[in-house]
Formats: sequence, structure tokens, C-alpha cells
Amino acid sequence: MTPLHTRLFGLLAISWGSVLIYFYHSTRVKDYLAVDFHHFILVGGIGIIILGVYSVINPKPKNHSHPADHDHDHDHDHDCGHSHDKEDCESCEHHHEDGHGPFVTILLTLIPLTLAMSYTRDKLSNQGLTKKGLYEAPSLTNAADIPPFTREDLEKRVSKNQYGEFELRMITAYYAAGDREIQDIFDGLPVELEGRIAPEKINNETGDRMRIFRSIITCCAADLQVVGVSLQFPEGATRPKPEDWVKAGGTLTFETVNGTVLPLLKIREVIQAEEPYSEFRNRQ
Repeated sequence: MTPLHTRLFGLLAISWGSVLIYFYHSTRVKDYLAVDFHHFILVGGIGIIILGVYSVINPKPKNHSHPADHDHDHDHDHDCGHSHDKEDCESCEHHHEDGHGPFVTILLTLIPLTLAMSYTRDKLSNQGLTKKGLYEAPSLTNAADIPPFTREDLEKRVSKNQYGEFELRMITAYYAAGDREIQDIFDGLPVELEGRIAPEKINNETGDRMRIFRSIITCCAADLQVVGVSLQFPEGATRPKPEDWVKAGGTLTFETVNGTVLPLLKIREVIQAEEPYSEFRNRQ
């Protein structure tokens, strides 16, 4: 690899490192990575840039020099199909490097990267959310495997809004449908849920329902899980738009659809809410 090639690939490394720094600084990384891991993006970007700068200012080409006592008067057998002395060497085309070259490699890397950064929508589509569990039923749990929980415990641990509704975590309301004892405590409970709005595709023949959901992430977007609760609106109620971030207050109930128990929030009021910095962590 020539010094030029080394410098070009160093510039490529600087470009990749700069992208990581951009994602960190612009907060776009919040849609792909849990908050605890954001600093790894910053450190990784700085490290890649340092490596790229080193390659640019200190390229190390291979040494192709021949020993001083090497005899250049011998015959060479080249791919051109004949033997000749060194005087005829210039007439033969040499192909010492294979591949498409560093310029094409850089273009094949930077063009897709630039297009992806410019046009990628930093949110899952409804189809993507569906694949991550938006419309899946909560799994049943064994009450023997969890500590006893009472209404008194709920009163002590969960705060209430100005209407006396419990500010319940979405995941709590979702998994309550999977435990018969917890259902008895939560059924008919006045609650407030906070999350993003999506269309409802389950038991919505009359069209009076939507779904509120939150994304749960442990590390990165690859392990993302979506949990949601169906919202039933009274006739004439104002409804939010899909993808709006809202607070929904009402009465939590449970319904059985095709033999499966599902949570249902009967709406009192839905108001717009400020989207948190990271929906994976804040106000969960």
C-alpha cells in the first residue's frame, strides 16, 4: 500500500469517527442506544479519528527497494508470455495490484453512509413496531414466582396526578394482564399512562380505539421490545394523532379477546406531553 493509499484510508477512518461524534452530539443516538452506553459512542469516535489522523500524517509504505548487489541483467518471465532483459521490461504491462482501488472503496463506503444519515427516519414504522411486539399479548406469569402485592403497596409506591389517577408505568399496566392476582388489584383502577400513540389493530371493529405504547431497551435497538395498552375513547372525544407523545388518563380494565386477557384503558382525557430525551429510560 502506497503512502497515498494509507492517507486515503486514514481520511475514511476520520469520516467514520466524525459520524459517531455527530450522532453523539446531535442526540440521534438516543433512538438506537440506551443512555448508559452513549459515552461509548463518544469514546469510540474519538479513537477512530485519532487512528485516522495517525495514518494521514505517518503513512508506512512497503519497502520495494532491491539489494545493492542484486543483478538486474537476468531474464524475467512475465505474464506477457516471453523472456526478456531489463531493457524490454518497460514494454510489458505490469499489474501489481488487484481490486478496484482506494478511491472506489471510499466512495462505496461514504456515499451509502451519507445517504443513510440524510434519509433514515430515526423511528420504527408501524410495521417495525409490530414485529417488536406492539400488538402481542402479555405472557402469563406464575404468581408463586413473584412477591405478594396489594393495593396498599400500590398506594405507597406509585404517585398520583391531580385527578387522583395513579401514574402507572406502561410495562406495569401491560404485564398486569398476565397475572390473575394483579388483575384483581388493577381492574377498575384510575391510572395515567404516558407514551406514544399508534393505531389499534385488535378488537377495533367500531374504530373507537387507539394504542399507547413505550419502547423497552436493555442495550441497543437490536434488543428493543414494545409494550402497549389499548385505549377506548368515549363518543365525541378528541383523539391524538399516531406518533404523538401523550399522557392518557382513565380507568384501567381487562378484556378477553380470543381467550387472551388484554389490558384496556377507558379514556377520561388525553393530553399532549413533552417527549422525553430518551423514551427508553426517562419517566418509565
